[in-house]
Amino acid sequence: MKRNNLNTQSTFIEKGGIQLDFASKYFPPALITRKAGNPSILPDTESNAERNVLEESYADFFIEQSAYRQLVTYVPNKKIPIYNWFKFKEGFSRQLAFNLINKFGLKKRAKLYDPFMGCGTTLLAGKEKGLKVIGTDMLPVAIFISQVKITDWDDHKLLLQAVKKLFHTPFTTPTLALPNIKIINLAFPAEIQEQILFFKEQIDTFERPVRDFLLLGLLTILESVSRTSKDGQFLRLVNKDIPNVRDTLYAVLMSMIGDLAVLTTPKTRVKAEARAGDARQLCLPKKYHGNLDAVITSPPYLNRYDYSRSYALELCLLSVKSHQDMVAVRHSLLRSHIESRMHQNKQIYLPALNEILAQLQQRELNNERVPIMVQGYFEDMNLAIKNLSTYLKPGGKVALVVANAQFAGENIPTDLLLSELAIRHGLQTEEIWITRYKGNSSQQMAVYGRRPVRESIVFWKKYA
Repeated sequence: MKRNNLNTQSTFIEKGGIQLDFASKYFPPALITRKAGNPSILPDTESNAERNVLEESYADFFIEQSAYRQLVTYVPNKKIPIYNWFKFKEGFSRQLAFNLINKFGLKKRAKLYDPFMGCGTTLLAGKEKGLKVIGTDMLPVAIFISQVKITDWDDHKLLLQAVKKLFHTPFTTPTLALPNIKIINLAFPAEIQEQILFFKEQIDTFERPVRDFLLLGLLTILESVSRTSKDGQFLRLVNKDIPNVRDTLYAVLMSMIGDLAVLTTPKTRVKAEARAGDARQLCLPKKYHGNLDAVITSPPYLNRYDYSRSYALELCLLSVKSHQDMVAVRHSLLRSHIESRMHQNKQIYLPALNEILAQLQQRELNNERVPIMVQGYFEDMNLAIKNLSTYLKPGGKVALVVANAQFAGENIPTDLLLSELAIRHGLQTEEIWITRYKGNSSQQMAVYGRRPVRESIVFWKKYA
């Protein structure tokens, strides 16, 4: 049975034999390619039955878009001024944001929202296009980076003077201290900590927004002057030569000022806003309810990545003062990581999700908390989807970049499960672009064979 994705309730009705090809509404036939078969569909067994039904019910919505393979990553931003301030590898590209804005037909002054703004790519791209853009996030590092990036930096001479003053200040032993967290002493030798804290103390004497500009430069160099490397779920310790803090910071700040000097982006004077906000709560003011034209976002993937660990060094310099503070940040984030708290009141019922959880309970897992994380992730995303639907005006559009997951050989079709939740909140699926297939880990491949999972862009529209 194929299930109708246009129903506003959590039950489903038959399509009555009518096949709706949403792809043909947007693209001429020559530009539409489809996969011959779906490698994500599991063997036809009772243990996979609900997931296979789900895959079949969305089969008509899939469109292969391999040209977007790299656009859903941060890589294209590496050479783009301002977008490349601070490497945030979990982000997507400026070109992707531009393409999605154009696809939605958003005109100047249209209202665009990103509830998981990360490093602010949607905000910057929307601002370039003259849109009214707002973004929220729960990670303090992401909020700070985005706020600095979207600032209108008109007075380059003022920034140059600040850098000159900063680097002409003779070294003195800092009075500040980094928090007593294990990773700090593993990452930084004592003399490097002193140099970092000296510059932090001096930067704090400047007025905003100059202070924030300088501080972003200092945050940007932390990984390069440490013994660590960001490695997905954690910071990996590496044996490497640590460069001089002063020279490294100076080079980064001058590069940032150079970016502003050559930037050709038209000054739209449209203000973008980046603020702290939990997507699981109605964190935007009432004026936005039922008033937004579109959402372009990418929530954390269900991949066990813990951003409080990946960005621990930056958090410790920016806002975290103790281990308790770090734990508080960790538990404030969307439950896509293994230390997610157990959900007390189950709010969603999805047959395919229940099937996954039942199968995981029978598997030998490398961490027994995986089922807690999986359940918590979809409970959290259910709330986030409900809220973004509240903000959208009738006919408003959503583009959600997301990847499927796999644990102990169990495939989790995240894109489809989220689309099922979207139905309940007045959002219909229009298309699912398959941008690439990602392989499972080498450990899983050795046991379960190669089972690629999709990375997709899901398109929803709010019922008129």
